[in-house]
Amino acid sequence: MAARAFFMQEFRMIILNPRIDVGGERWFTPLKDLKPIEGLKLLVSSIDNDQYRSRNALIRRHIEKMDASYQVGTSEFSLSAVGEIDSADDLLIDNCARYLLKDWKGVGELVDGEEVPIEYTPERGAALMKQEPAIYWQILAEAASIAQGKEQQKQETVKKPSKRRSG
Repeated sequence: MAARAFFMQEFRMIILNPRIDVGGERWFTPLKDLKPIEGLKLLVSSIDNDQYRSRNALIRRHIEKMDASYQVGTSEFSLSAVGEIDSADDLLIDNCARYLLKDWKGVGELVDGEEVPIEYTPERGAALMKQEPAIYWQILAEAASIAQGKEQQKQETVKKPSKRRSG
């Protein structure tokens, strides 16, 4: 019994610290059908990115203005009166590809039947998200997680008492 009591007193838990993302960016592996997509890694920036947030606000205002001009949500709205307009999805995906998705590993093209890795560009990032829409939502979730971690880290830093020096 004494040995058991000794063991219980000596055991210490490993405390997991919140994930720290250097530069507000993180590599992650997206999922397809609840399984990691083998070989694919995406570098994502925080959703607190000023450029992303600013452009996202512009896109939202643009959508609201379009809706108002076509009287969306009223009895006067007519789908037949709507001409060629920007797709809200395309605008939001483009914004994500420019300011949240920063790089990738494991994306390529077929050239003469061979898989060839390609460099990341926002245009290619948008093409990937249109081809695999679930990746768009996973990028947003990862970017929000990074922002949440940064905010939590900031709050913990604010709570820490400063060391006083006797003078």
